[in-house]
Amino acid sequence: MLNKTKLSALVAALALTGAAQASAEISGNVSLVSDYSFRGISQTGEKGAIQGGFDYAAESGFYAGTWASNVEFGTESSTEMDYYFGYAGSMGDLGYDVSYIYFDYEGDAEFDYQEYAVAFSYGDFSFGVNYSSEYLGDGGPDFLYPYVGYSMALTEGLSLDLHYGYSDIDAADFWGPGEDSYTDYSATLGFSAGGVDFGLAFVGTDLDDDVVAGSDDRLIFSISKSL
Repeated sequence: MLNKTKLSALVAALALTGAAQASAEISGNVSLVSDYSFRGISQTGEKGAIQGGFDYAAESGFYAGTWASNVEFGTESSTEMDYYFGYAGSMGDLGYDVSYIYFDYEGDAEFDYQEYAVAFSYGDFSFGVNYSSEYLGDGGPDFLYPYVGYSMALTEGLSLDLHYGYSDIDAADFWGPGEDSYTDYSATLGFSAGGVDFGLAFVGTDLDDDVVAGSDDRLIFSISKSL
């Protein structure tokens, strides 16, 4: 939901649902969020965002899609476009998802980069890892992001999602003096009613917000609709 909901939302969610497609279909989604947080760091200066995308899912397990959001980094870029494809399936109770994701920042092409992802799900648990050989542009450092998640239904229409991730980069002082890695975490209450999904998330990192703006603990509200 909050993570490109980028990947965590892209890959983890698809890992749970991709294999369940009964036939090929095209779907869409649109969301309003009070802050676009990606791996615990705000992508909009802790301001609101409009997000949405389209997905194609085949009965074979293949899927492809695109997702977009406004961003604010203090640079030329005001829009992020993600393009991805992958294959999801299951082996008994174990779900798996192998995917490729391309991050495109309009106006700042030098920051465009790609990630490769493997995700698994077992019952209410999800876990996976993302990897980029050139993080945030050509010639960038190696980047690794392992994560775990847990989702539980509290009552009908009400859920709790927990997430913990670890960002590790092959570049000294990338996120501040002595910071070449950091952890992010979130706890999200989700509620569905009338075909609309509402979320309230507590999101944060162990980074110093005075060094990396938008990395502090905060609450984020979201409302989304599948099309």
